[in-house]
Amino acid sequence: MGVIGELDQELEEAYQVAVKIIKEIELRAKPGTLWSEHYLYSLKLAEEAGLKDYFMGFKEDQAKFLGHGVGLEIDEFPVLAKGLDYPLQEGMVIAIEPKFTFPNKGVVGIENTYVVRKDGLESISYAQEDILKIKK
Repeated sequence: MGVIGELDQELEEAYQVAVKIIKEIELRAKPGTLWSEHYLYSLKLAEEAGLKDYFMGFKEDQAKFLGHGVGLEIDEFPVLAKGLDYPLQEGMVIAIEPKFTFPNKGVVGIENTYVVRKDGLESISYAQEDILKIKK
C-alpha cells in the first residue's frame, strides 16, 4: 500500500483493519476449512470495525468475496465467498485481498498470495505490508 504524502486518518485506520483481516485468515485457513467461512469471518471483522459499508467496494457495488484462486487464469477456484461451501485443499494457490473503498477519498487494502500447505497458508508474497509513504 502506497501513498504520496499523508494518508487520510480514516483510510489509514481502515488499512489496519484490512491487515488484521488478512492476518486472521492466515491463521484460520487450513486444508478442510470452507471457502465461505473465510469470507463470512472477514465480513464479521469489517462489521465489528464499523466498516461493513466500505468492505470490498461501497454499498451496492461491493464484491461478495475475499479472495480467489490463482493458476492458469488470474481469477479461478477457489473463491472465498458466501455459499461456496467447499474445502480448501493442500496445494491450492489463493490470493486474499481485503479492501475498503471510500467514495471521493480512495481505496485501501492489502493482497497477498498463498499456497495452502498441510499446516496452513504459506505466503509467497514479498512486498512490505506497512504503508509506503512517498514524500511530495
